[in-house]
Amino acid sequence: MRNTTIELEKYLNDLSTTARAGDKLPTVRELMRRFGLSQMSVQRVFHDMRARGLVDSQVGRGTFFLLHGSDAGEPRDGGESKIVSSARAESRSVLLLRRSISIARGRVLIEKLHERFVANGQKVLEVSYSDPNHARAVLKGLPRFDACVVQSTYRPIPIEVLAAIRDKTDVIAVDGTALVGADVEAVGTEWGEPLAEATQRLLERGHRKIAFAATSRPLLATQLGFRRWEYLEKAHPDISFHTIKVPLLPDEDYVQSLVAELMVQVDDGRLPFSALIVWGVEDGARFRRMLMDLGVSVPEHLSVVLLGRTDLPNERGGFFEIIGSSIDDQVEALYQAINDRWLNPSLPYGVRLTRVTRKEGASVASPIEVN
Repeated sequence: MRNTTIELEKYLNDLSTTARAGDKLPTVRELMRRFGLSQMSVQRVFHDMRARGLVDSQVGRGTFFLLHGSDAGEPRDGGESKIVSSARAESRSVLLLRRSISIARGRVLIEKLHERFVANGQKVLEVSYSDPNHARAVLKGLPRFDACVVQSTYRPIPIEVLAAIRDKTDVIAVDGTALVGADVEAVGTEWGEPLAEATQRLLERGHRKIAFAATSRPLLATQLGFRRWEYLEKAHPDISFHTIKVPLLPDEDYVQSLVAELMVQVDDGRLPFSALIVWGVEDGARFRRMLMDLGVSVPEHLSVVLLGRTDLPNERGGFFEIIGSSIDDQVEALYQAINDRWLNPSLPYGVRLTRVTRKEGASVASPIEVN
């Protein structure tokens, strides 16, 4: 088996033999893609190189070489280089502003982002709010920050709140793609892509009657999904596509409302489709129990693919196949967006889309033919 960690170490050690102090290393993301490694594996190699006195990291600048490779590992004379002192002395302040609702995804992401900034020497203040007007009042009393990450989680961000945030920082990143086109960094998922992958997965298993369920609220995420669904329907005229629009949001009685919609469509113990793709399920285990209470066994009666966060156990419920993006990728993209803006404030604003990942489960099977 190819040992990519050893190959990465050799590659970086070879670079160090010709590098000059201050030369930047490739980013963690670039090395992950090039060598097929996890973020943790790449960072472990970086850690080993730092321990040898070969490299150091500076927020907003990246990881860079300190010494020529021939000098690596030699004892230092007690006086660190100016570049090291500068890297360790710089500490920026970050405000994490989160809408307080009962969604595990939001809490986990902010906690991991908090840890990510603190681990790199940043000072972090986390503020959770339920009322936008109260948030504005609180913001007025806070000092300025070097950056702010805003998380709205399905709820609109009032213009007045954005203005209050802008008064406190020049660098704003939004968790999600709701503010694409504004002078903020937007990081999120284009949900049409995992929807297309889920559809292809079900087609390959032989399903010819497939439904897609998501909230009817006009969120950018689900609107992109419904638009892709319409395209897929036109591209596969021999397949029966069903659309289910749930009138609630995931932090409301979303799953209960979805099951009620399914109940209406049950005829003689059967649904008019053999497979279902669902966006927005927060508790996979609860969703499965409610389907069983309805008399629908997964995957015997209905194959199900969830669109969501592939590294959140509560969404998958230890059972469902899930396609979407990971919290870890979202955290890394937000972190990198802030650091890139610190490094180069003149960068054009835009959207960063996380990669699509899949976690296999036991919720998909070939349809059972009924005579």
